Amino acid sequence: MSRRLKIASAEMGFLELYLIYQYGADYEADWKPLQGHPLAGLFTSVSKETMDHALKGFTRPFVQQLGLPPLGCLHKIPTGSRECAHVAECPFYDKMACLPTSKKLPNCYQPAGVEGDVARQLGHEVVALWREGVFIVVVREPQQT
Repeated sequence: MSRRLKIASAEMGFLELYLIYQYGADYEADWKPLQGHPLAGLFTSVSKETMDHALKGFTRPFVQQLGLPPLGCLHKIPTGSRECAHVAECPFYDKMACLPTSKKLPNCYQPAGVEGDVARQLGHEVVALWREGVFIVVVREPQQT
């Protein structure tokens, strides 16, 4: 189950996080449709041990593993996924406003290049989180034997 939380770090102050859990090689069920897509490649990935330490206040290893900041992720979205998936049928489409970095991004935006309605909705959620300044972190659970 993914979770949104805020932690305090001595290195960067308060950090807003959205945690997605990975069990073995697979993301949790809700996020599995987006696994393997270039958008998911921009997520920070840490071990469960590192995340547990960060939650207890030992944030240095976690902060050192943080990838791009959320605004940087918005700018690094692959070219094929920047435009909206609904370009052809949307009456509100505006080529300047329907981009993830636009100040006037409409609420109906879903990134192109993401296959399937569920995955596109997850893409929308990812962009919305990054726009709010939230780090998306994949927590790798140890593989069960």
